[in-house]
Formats: sequence, structure tokens, C-alpha cells
Amino acid sequence: MNKYPIEGEKPVNKSKHVLKIIRITLFLLLFGILLSQAAGSYYKGTELKLQFKSTSIKEICEEIEKKSNFRFIYAGNAKKIINKKIDLAVNSQDINEVLDIIISDTDLKYRILDNQVVLYRDETKIIPKEIDEVASELIIQQQKKQITGKIIDENGDPIIGANIVEKSTTNGTVTDVDGNFSLTVENDVVLHISYIGYLAQDINTAGKTSFNIVLQEDTQALEEVVVIGYGVQKKATVTGAISSVGSDDLIQAPVSNVSKALVGRVSGLIANQYDSEPGKEAATLRIRGRGTFSGSANPLVLVDGIESSNFNNIDFNEIQDVTVLKDASATAVYGVRGANGVIIITTKRGSESKPVIGISSNVGMLTFTDLRKNLRSYDYAVYYNEARKMDSFVSGVYNPRFTDEAIEHFRLGDEPIMFPDTDWFSVMMKPTSMQTQQNINIRGGTSLVKYFVSGGYFSQEGLFNSFPTLDIGFNPNINFRRFNIRGNFDFNISDAFSVNVDLSSIMTNKSGAKDGSDGGTRNIIGMTFYAPPFSSPGVVDGKIVDTHKAYTPNPIYDYLNSGYYKSFGNDLAISVGFNYKLDFITEGLRLHGKFSHWNMMTNQKRYSRSIQTYQATRINDNSIIYVPQSTVNPFSFWEGSDKSRDNNLEVGLNYDKSIGYHTFGGLLLYHQKKLYDPHLAYVIPNGYQDLVSRITYNYRMRYMAEFNVGYTGTENFAIGKRFGLFPAFSLSWVPSEESFYPKNDIVSYIKIRGSYGEVGKDNIGGNRFLYIPSSYIYSSGAVYYGAPARSGGFYFGEYGSTFQNYESSYENTLGNPNLTWERAKKTNIGVDLVTLNDKVKLTLDYFDERRDNILTTPQTTPQIVGITLPVVNWGKVKNSGYEGEITYNDNINNFNYWLKGNYSYAHNVILFQDEVNREYPHMMRTGHSIDQPFGYIAEGFYNTWEEVNLPNRPAMQSQNNYVMPGDTRYKDINGDGIIDQKDQVPIGYPTFPEITYGISLGGSFKGIDFSILFQGATNYSRWYVASNSHIRPYDNGLSTLAFIPEYSWSQEKYLNGEDIKLPRLTADMSQFNNYNGSTFLLADASYLRLKNAEIGYTFDSNLLKRIGISNCRIYINGNNLYTWMGLFPGIDPEQGLIGGDGSYYPMTRTFNTGINLQF
Repeated sequence: MNKYPIEGEKPVNKSKHVLKIIRITLFLLLFGILLSQAAGSYYKGTELKLQFKSTSIKEICEEIEKKSNFRFIYAGNAKKIINKKIDLAVNSQDINEVLDIIISDTDLKYRILDNQVVLYRDETKIIPKEIDEVASELIIQQQKKQITGKIIDENGDPIIGANIVEKSTTNGTVTDVDGNFSLTVENDVVLHISYIGYLAQDINTAGKTSFNIVLQEDTQALEEVVVIGYGVQKKATVTGAISSVGSDDLIQAPVSNVSKALVGRVSGLIANQYDSEPGKEAATLRIRGRGTFSGSANPLVLVDGIESSNFNNIDFNEIQDVTVLKDASATAVYGVRGANGVIIITTKRGSESKPVIGISSNVGMLTFTDLRKNLRSYDYAVYYNEARKMDSFVSGVYNPRFTDEAIEHFRLGDEPIMFPDTDWFSVMMKPTSMQTQQNINIRGGTSLVKYFVSGGYFSQEGLFNSFPTLDIGFNPNINFRRFNIRGNFDFNISDAFSVNVDLSSIMTNKSGAKDGSDGGTRNIIGMTFYAPPFSSPGVVDGKIVDTHKAYTPNPIYDYLNSGYYKSFGNDLAISVGFNYKLDFITEGLRLHGKFSHWNMMTNQKRYSRSIQTYQATRINDNSIIYVPQSTVNPFSFWEGSDKSRDNNLEVGLNYDKSIGYHTFGGLLLYHQKKLYDPHLAYVIPNGYQDLVSRITYNYRMRYMAEFNVGYTGTENFAIGKRFGLFPAFSLSWVPSEESFYPKNDIVSYIKIRGSYGEVGKDNIGGNRFLYIPSSYIYSSGAVYYGAPARSGGFYFGEYGSTFQNYESSYENTLGNPNLTWERAKKTNIGVDLVTLNDKVKLTLDYFDERRDNILTTPQTTPQIVGITLPVVNWGKVKNSGYEGEITYNDNINNFNYWLKGNYSYAHNVILFQDEVNREYPHMMRTGHSIDQPFGYIAEGFYNTWEEVNLPNRPAMQSQNNYVMPGDTRYKDINGDGIIDQKDQVPIGYPTFPEITYGISLGGSFKGIDFSILFQGATNYSRWYVASNSHIRPYDNGLSTLAFIPEYSWSQEKYLNGEDIKLPRLTADMSQFNNYNGSTFLLADASYLRLKNAEIGYTFDSNLLKRIGISNCRIYINGNNLYTWMGLFPGIDPEQGLIGGDGSYYPMTRTFNTGINLQF
């Protein structure tokens, strides 16, 4: 980092980057709009001169295409008319006049859309076939009847293999090669007609026996695509394990970042939030659990195909969808970056339509979900003295800390200065803060240019008090602001060549009290939790007052004394890509490429000074004076800045070809990446190179196959070990498209998928250069006669006489040039179902991952080797499980409703980690989960002195075997009569959840809509940290949680048969036996959370059009509304996943109201 003294403070021109991207974006937007306006005038002023004799309409249209920019499209039955031959002679006439002449003696009509001319047939002139009424009536009178018919598409072509099913039965058939069908049914039944890619129809057979049925294309199903590695794919042809969530679902969550919005919405994706501090509240993401015990388990995250570390700051209004790639078939193309799964965020693009302006605005209120409650002064003092009394049964000495006088003052509250009773949470925190979000965007385009431009603003305040009565010269509360600008442009230069330009900028500003170098608040939160209520009265008459000089922190002082900071970040990105159709070589061949440049600049300023505090002192006349305790210093200044950049280049060929019922696809692509970051080891840039290939095959949407391979190189390893091949293949079969499958509306669609492949991970613990010696030790040497050898140098001579330590230098840690990437071999089997008349869609997957080459430090090598051995690729882990997603959609009259659910289970086992053989098998970590807790089995408490003094009572190895009634009783696993590490066994579930799930439901009725999301986790445990922040009382004389005395053991509770959850109270820091890691300190952290709820109203569009508005919706919603769990009060299950000391910014709840407008 570059540091500047205050005298020479270097100005940082933050605005020039912003202005530059705004100028570029506005220029491209203006250019696009002008170009789109010009596109509407193609046909104006275009004069044609044509002369034809006995020439077909189609040939004439083809000649017009050669002489102009017009392109003809023939819709529906027009193809049967365009072969008609006519005469035509025109001279300098426009396109409308020419077309009027061409269609004058036909039933054709036309429509001009920009440069496209659509010819279609006037259906009103087509004479319908007469139905044989007599024959129909005779059949209707019979018990059963024969139904015949033909199913065609909108072009009149027969649909082969369409399903015809008598509703609510399994009686069905399929159409033949000519689209014909015949089926015997009951009288007056309803036939359900369906085929992949077409909208299903229900046909009432009452009074009819012959049908000509036209199926309309389901354009959404046919064109619905999902994002995959380096491309897109039709959803119906996907063979891998892929899930996605759309922008509508993300926007429903009134949260600040993308990772928090994904919680509970995607199967296989675990999103845990352990910190709620504004600007630092991103969730930790895992895909299908955890498959490694070394290095990062985070997935690769891409934004529009480019790796991003700042994706959480993208405005939701810019996002089209988020896709999660899970199995090897989906991630193999990313090679050494794909083992932990891939998340692809796709931003919105323009569309061929009139400009649509969208405006969204909302304002929210934040509160803490459940702050921990500490003992107040009176209860603290009473129970503290009681704890010392219990401790005295062992020590033999009872020395109360609090006098009767002090306890009485605490009870009466008559001496608020000298005997304060301060609720530090209410002093340090305020009940609510504000959050706002605004966005305006414009989207539209023509056949020549399409555009999406968006600008957004987000702000969030912290929940700290600002103490306005203190003259400190700054606002210590956290203030986070974010500005988002994005412009995505698509230019069709010609029919074959197109260019896309994407620009984005994310600017963040944050300020607040300075707590450490990163500006976080962990120390401040921790001090608020730790401070006992009698440590200080807080602020008195504009002064920060202390009353005790012992180690009793004053949170206000810690909060304000560090000064404050201001940070600024600017994330700029530009991407330029092209697509070139190479149909002149062969139809379906396409060349494409992209270059992207990402630049991240951060700047931080810290202003530090000490503040004035006062000691409350009682003088002779019993009055209180405030004695200054420190000297106020002027602000000192520090500034630092970082700048990182990342360049990506990719060039590829795509090929798509259909021959009859066979569809082929292929991809060959080169990608390279170079990251320049001052935080990289030795400030050396990091690079990747990839060669990617994909081959796909599809037969009639019935049989599908896909082969993916990534040949990847990474600079994280030694030369010769940098490149690797990562292949994967997948297959799918759709039995419901087979002729033998019974046609029905109970299970109308079945797809079976399977995949196997290999992917890698090169993130090896954050150290890029483990293949070379990491450090060297130098010792100047020293002479020690008759002394034992000391570490540092080498020793020579005779012990006791000439024995001497000599100057030396040696390798501290050896390098391993054979290190390589972790390799994950993944298997996935899945099935997709559509059931209950297409109302229910179900996806189920089973996965199995075998991870090897995991970075491991050798443990079984004798210490006599005399050096720290290099890490090796020896570790092995198995991770397997299953997951599912289900959606249900239906309607009752005008009420449309839906239900969604997802469920994930992932269990890992360490297969090998070079663990030293333990004396007892139950002590081995190998064979258990990565996050498996080990500890003692607590069998309750010693309740009487008789139990304590039993001759066969196991002895505690620690704390001199101090045991008394109320202490925890541990199980002697190995039966040696001693409680020590040999009695620790696997207990509970892993500390990272094995099961996660989400349930959402919603509906709409006449403009009113609602949605609810529940999210939960189970099969996981969390430690109650044995400190004052959790359940250990009076740790170092600091605060104690309010529920501890209620749940703690006492003789009275034992005799009354009450439920006792905690051991006896103690104030003796030397007695740790009750707080060893055991089953009583490990809790079941399962929970169910009402994550989001929203209700909205959309106004009638007919009324809105009168004032120029096409859509208006108002809504209210909430986030983190309620949690069902079994943990102690004030402890959040998500924050417990980190296993920290409880000093993270507490979880927040948000209430939000907003409006969405479209023009």
C-alpha cells in the first residue's frame, strides 16, 4: 500500500473514473436510440424498379431482397400461395405499392416491421370443412366412440409423436408420421393434447368425433435457455445438474447483496451469514457442502462469464438470473477452478421493443433480531457472591466481591454514578436505522441495436448510537453507500456480424468509528458484550465517566477513542465481444470472442486521536467530582490505496447443425486470464490459460449426450505441473417420448440424467509458491559453554568445553516441486418429472464426489528429521448426498398460486490425512466429517458430596481434580479412571449443516400478490463458546448472560427435580473442568427461519395508461422476521457456524416498503 503523511496528503481524483464511464454509457445509449429511430425509416424513400413475366411470388420477393435491405418472412399457410406465378411491372414505386400489386389476386396480406416484410394468409377466406352431423350423432349415442384426428403445427406440418390422453385416465395414444391419431374413448370426455415445445390443449369431444388440431409453439419452453460454462443451452436439452433463480425472486428479498438473497432459494447451495455489519454482511456460499479440508471451499463466481470478487455489490435490478453449476459435466470447462462448483450471474440486456423505463424505490427500517441480555448490576452482584460461596467449598475461603452496601445501592438505584446499572446494549445501540434503494433503468432496441442502461443507489446505516452530546468532531456510526452504473449494448452490424459492449461501475463509500485496520466493528461489539453493568454510568453531563479502574472496559471509550475512517472503492469493468456467423463456410458455424478489463481501486483514510475520559471520585463532603484521566490529542492522519486489475480474453468457435431428427453442437474455445493484485504473494501477477471443448448430441429431444473437457494451466505450481486435463460426459434419456410409454396426464414427462467427470482446485491454502522453500532462517550464533543446545544456529565442539553455536542460515520449510491441484471425481444421477397435468415439476439428484490430492502436512514423520516437511498432495475426502426441487402451480378462478421447495443433504468423510495412529480408535479424526466435533460425553452433574467422594469416581486430569456438587460429570470412555483427551469421542453433528432446505409459496388475485419464504437447516451442531459472550459466567469479572443463573445447577433445583441445563455458578477462573468441550457445550443448532414475506398490489393497467404509466406496483416486505430454534436466547444459529467469540455484528431484521413503475 502507498502511505502518505498528513503534510503531503496525496489527492485521489475519485470523480474522473465515474465521469468517464458515465460519458461512455450516455454516448452509447444516445447512439443506440438514434440508430433505433433510424431503423424505423427503412421503407421510406426506397423506390423499386421491377419487371417480371410469369414469375412466382417467392422469386419476386427474393429479387427485392437483392435490390434492397428488405427481408421476407412467410408465416403459416402463406407458403402454399407464394409459388403462384404472376406478372409484375413497376417503375420507381415504393415497397407498399409493390406489395399491393403482388398480393392483389391472392388471399395474402403483409406487414412491414422495420426492414422485415411478413407475408401471411387471410384466414377469413379459407372455407372450413363441413362436419358430417348425421354420422356424429350416431356415434355419440353409443357407449364408446372412436375419435380420429390430425395434429399439425402453425405451418400446417404434421406433429409426429404428439400425446393424446383421455383426461384422468391412462387411455392414450400418439400421432403417426402424418400427424394422424385414432382413440376409443367414453362419451363426452376431454382429451389432453401435448408435445414438447408446444402449448398443451384440452379438447372437449362432446358431439364430435373428428378433429383437426393446431398446436401453437410454446415459445417460452422452446427458447428458455440456461447459462452454462462459456455459453447457453436450451433448458430442455440440459444433461447436467444445474439450478437457477430469476431476478423476480431476488428482488423480493429486502437485503443488501446477492449472496443473502440466494438463501433458501436453490437446492445444493448453502448460504450462511455470520456478520450483519453494513458493507460486510455477505454470506458464505457452499455448493453441495464441503469437499475439502484444505484451502478455500468457495465456489467460482462469474458475472457475464468473467470471474468477480465483488459480485455481492451488484444491483439486483441489473440481474437477469443466477445459475448454479453443480456437477462435473457443468463445471469441467473451468478446469482447476471448477471443483467447488460455479455460480454464474447474468445481467439484463436490451430487447427489440420500444424503450421501457423502469423505476424502483424503497425505504426500509433495520432492527436487531435478538440482542443478548446481560445480568443487571443487582443480579450480577448477588449471583457473583453466590458463585464465590460455592467456590469456597473447595478453597475453604469465602471472600465476597460485592459488599451488602453495594448490593443495596444496586437494588435501589439511588447512586447511579458510583453504583451504576448500565444496559450497555441500549447505550451503545439504537433501536432502528434506515436503508434505502433507488434504481432507474431503460431497456429497448431494434433489430440493429439493443440496449439496457441502469443506475442505482443503495444506502444503509449502522445501529450504533452517535452520542451527539459529546463533542468528538465526527459521526462514529457506520454509514455505507453504494452507486451502481451499468450499460449493456448489442449492435447488429450485419446479418452475420454483431458486437456487444458492456460497461459497469460499482462505487462504495463507508465511514464510521475506526476499529482495527479494516474498519470493522468486532472489537466494539465485543466490548459491548463484555462490559459489566457497573463499570461506568456512561455519559454524564457531556463527559465519558468511569467508576472502576480494574479491568472493566468502557465501551463508549473503546468506540470513540480510535477515531474514524473513510473508505472508497471503485470497481470498473468493460467488456467487448463479437459474434460472426460463418454460414458461408458451413451453416451453423459461429466465431465469437470477448475481451474484458476489470479495474478495482480502493482508498482508505484513517483519522486517529485520543479522547477525554473522567474518573468519578467521591470527596470529603460526599459530593462527586470528575477527574480527567487522559489528554486529548489532535487528529493524526493515514491514507493508503490499492489498485488491482484483471484482464480476460476468450475466442471460440461454435457449431450447431440439425439433420433430420439429429441435432449436433460443438464448442472449441481458448481463454486466458491475468490478475494483477498488490496482495498477491511477492506482488507477482497470477495467470491462467484454458482450452475448452464441448460436443453435444440430441435425437428428437429423446436421447441426449454431452462431452466437456477443459485443458487448464495455472501458475500456482511449478513448471511441468501446471497443465491438466479435466474431462466429463453426461447422458440423458426421456422415456416419456418413447412409443411404448403409456400416455397419461399423471406423469407426462420423465427425463433421466447421468454424468461423470473430473474437475480441479488450485486454491491451495492461499500460498502460490509452496513448490519452493517458503522461508530461510539466519542466526548470528552464540557461545554457550556447558549449556543445552539452543535453536537458531549449528553447534560444534565438545559439550562442556568447546561447545559453540555458530552463525548459520538454513531452510525453515522445504518446498515441494511435485505439488499439483486437488482433483475431484464427481458422479451425478438425476431425474426430472412433470406430473399432475403439468402442474408439478420435480427434480431429484444424487451425487458422489471423491476428492484426492488434497494438500496435507505430513504427520507421521519423526521429529528427528529436524525440519518442517513440505506439504504434499495426500489428502482424500468423500462427499455425497442428494437434493431435490419441486414447484407446483395452479389457479382457482382468478386466484393463481404456487408452491416451491428445495432440499439438500451433503455428508463428507475424511478418507486420508496422514494422521498419526492414536491409542484408541475413537480418537481418530480420519473416517469422520471435516467439521466433526470431538469432546467428552457429559452424563449430567455431581449432585451430592457422596457422589463426588465415591472411591471409583474418575479423576479429572486437569485443575488438580477439583470437583464439587454442581460440576459436570464426564464419561470415562476407556475405563482407565482418568478423564483426559483419551476420553474424547465424536459428538453431535458437524459444525457446518448437512441438511438445508427452503419452502416458498405465493399467489395473486386481481392485482394483489403475496409471497413467503421459509429457510432452515438441520443435522448440524454449534459450540457454546466457554466465555462471557456465551455461557461461562463471570469470565475475568466481565459480563454474564441473563439466563445463566436461571439454567445453572443449585442444590435447591436438584432437590426440587427442576430441569438443569448448566453447571453450578463459579467465579474462579482456575476451575475450567465444567467448560471442557463436551456434549453439554455442544448444541443442536437446527432452525427454521421466516426469511422473507411480501405483499403487493399492482394497479389496473387501463387506468395507468391514461397517465402514461404501463405498470405500477406497491409493496411491503420483511427479512429475517422470525426464527424457531432450540438455542439459548440471544444466540443466532447462523452466526454460530463460524464458532467465534460472539462479537460479530448481530443479525438484523428489515422492514421495507417500495414502489415499482414502468413507462
